[in-house]
Amino acid sequence: MKNDEPQPDVILIKKAAVASPASQRLLVELDNTTLYSCSVAIVYYDGDTVTVNYKGLPGNQPQTYKNFVAIWEASMIPWTVPPLAMAEIGQNNEQGSMTISGVTITRSAYIVGYSVGPDISNICCSSVISIGGLLAAPTQTSISLNYIGINSLSIHYQTLGGYQPMKYNNWIGLWKGFASPYSAGAPLATVDIDSNANEGSIGINNVPLGINTNYTLIYFMGKENPMAAAILNFSTSTTTS
Repeated sequence: MKNDEPQPDVILIKKAAVASPASQRLLVELDNTTLYSCSVAIVYYDGDTVTVNYKGLPGNQPQTYKNFVAIWEASMIPWTVPPLAMAEIGQNNEQGSMTISGVTITRSAYIVGYSVGPDISNICCSSVISIGGLLAAPTQTSISLNYIGINSLSIHYQTLGGYQPMKYNNWIGLWKGFASPYSAGAPLATVDIDSNANEGSIGINNVPLGINTNYTLIYFMGKENPMAAAILNFSTSTTTS
């Protein structure tokens, strides 16, 4: 990865495995598989406010794309219930902090979600204050490769608890090279998530994949490209012998 490229939250190091025959397999270069994901973390709270740090994808413009944070009195986002409060992000830096006011924080559980679009269904990551005030580990939408063949991919995706990807028009796109969802051209292939389980696997078929070639998979929380939640960039190696 070049030194001037944005640094990812997570680096995935894995080989892809596929079913026989071996001549149909491609390998993923061990040093060149990188996941970029969004995150939100509660860093301070008192009886009246909650402050969070958020981080979007490389190139995101949170104000332009109507990103926001919201809070519920719950341990998991109740997707059909209005939040206690919302705060729109009023600047276009990829990462920053926000303070949510106008709430009363008790010893109940609370959850904050970060949205990459104008709707609750575009929330892709969360952070929890557990009952009694303990902060739980943040969670986020992510994707990874199950296997890669010479003309197909199997992709694992994971969204937040209780989320319904098919209902909310989630999809995955594949591009050649390092692609940005905010300026990408036409994808090589796309696939709609066909299940309302919050995580699962899905395939992209009938797309020739070259050896020693760089590709980008992007997971989207809605129909529009700016609603991207995760970017997986990877490079193929040679076929197995």
